[in-house]
Amino acid sequence: MHILLLIVYGGLAGYGIWRVPFLRKSGIRPGWLLVLFAVHVVAGWVHNWIAYRYFPDHGDIWNYFSLSFLYRHRLMSEFHLFVSDNSTWTYITHNGIVYVQMVLDLFSADDMYVNTLLFSFPVFLGNVALFRVFRRRFGEDGLAAGTVFWLPSVLFWTACIYREGMLFMLLGFLFFHLDRWPARRSVYAAIGLFLLIAYFRLAVAVILVPALFVWWLVDRPFSARIRLRIGLIIIVLLTLVLFLPALRGTFLQAVTTEQASFQMLEGHSRLALPLLDGTPASFWRAFPFAVRNGLFEPLPGSGGQTAYLAFSIELVFVWLIVLLAAIRLFRASLSRGPLVHSNYGEFAVVKPEPIPADSPVRGDSPKSQVRGHSPDSPIHSDSPHSSLPADSAAFSLAGILFALAGMLLIGFVVPFAGTIVRYRSIYLPFLLAPAVHSLRSHPGIRRLNRWLNNKLRFLI
Repeated sequence: MHILLLIVYGGLAGYGIWRVPFLRKSGIRPGWLLVLFAVHVVAGWVHNWIAYRYFPDHGDIWNYFSLSFLYRHRLMSEFHLFVSDNSTWTYITHNGIVYVQMVLDLFSADDMYVNTLLFSFPVFLGNVALFRVFRRRFGEDGLAAGTVFWLPSVLFWTACIYREGMLFMLLGFLFFHLDRWPARRSVYAAIGLFLLIAYFRLAVAVILVPALFVWWLVDRPFSARIRLRIGLIIIVLLTLVLFLPALRGTFLQAVTTEQASFQMLEGHSRLALPLLDGTPASFWRAFPFAVRNGLFEPLPGSGGQTAYLAFSIELVFVWLIVLLAAIRLFRASLSRGPLVHSNYGEFAVVKPEPIPADSPVRGDSPKSQVRGHSPDSPIHSDSPHSSLPADSAAFSLAGILFALAGMLLIGFVVPFAGTIVRYRSIYLPFLLAPAVHSLRSHPGIRRLNRWLNNKLRFLI
């Protein structure tokens, strides 16, 4: 029965990938989309098997699956117990994945692997949505946009039925609709998606707010007066948050309470993390540990389990790319000439050349031109001294802020390497994609992008 369901649902998913306009507009050949989806599903099945085989009591993912049977029974036969299991908002949000499993059970005849296949399809749609945003913001850089597909931790932790899969899907659709703001349909969809993100993990929604505000602020052509007013408002708000005990204490206490709930748990991958007591001093003491845990753990050889070595290697690779990108941008800033704005919304660094004395073009003329470019010709930003396009710079800044803030908060709260790897997975593409994009002029990355464009037929 379950094998038949796998065949039927797999066939329907394949047909949808081949025919759904949203996927066809991604610019990826349908055949490659099918391959990517198949890899996504298989990764979820492998995750299920690993959890069942190697983790005590088969891990959280199988625990949620078992609870779906219990909650369904109580919903149908012992409703008072079901109400008690969902008597507070904390219980309701914590049981969110159990509710998802309950719905999937209706279509899968209570089979975990069929559930994973069904869950993978909407999550894959969310991945494609984020890929389309990256493609639009990063132009022809298919390698940067492809980070939503090929990062191991992202694939491993979002392919199975965890909150990370739901959150990554919702983030993909949220950024997709925000990228089309202010269309009315996109506004309503973005509000609903943001509320769903807050339901599944409030901390992610809180971290999104400043990142999205930065994206909106930098991406809009405000006048100097408006920017000054916005800056003053931000300063006032930050002052209130930092110096009013009620506002500051509420946030610090919320983080302290969340950390305390993790400290009571047992696990083999526990890391050193000082206890928070709700005071700024305790956060300052824990800050170095939070940076190390959230951004760099598990280090190679640490974490307590051999399986974490793969994620350690991935993290080293990510930070190496980020470091190379930072060095390149720093060097470019040292030798940067004046920025010239092109008609294509990009900025290019142009070093001024001496103008002959008999030239009709004078430096004080409004028609002054840079040699090799007319006022109407595009100035591309792929040269070694170029900056990011204006729209990608704003989006990259917001993504990096979102990723670093999320990873740092994880470091303050979570003392287990395994949980850190899982929670951090949804942030890595927002950190890595801008770094890869800033290195797009490197010959190796340029060749790889050409290969991707030719083989996968990436189109804008």
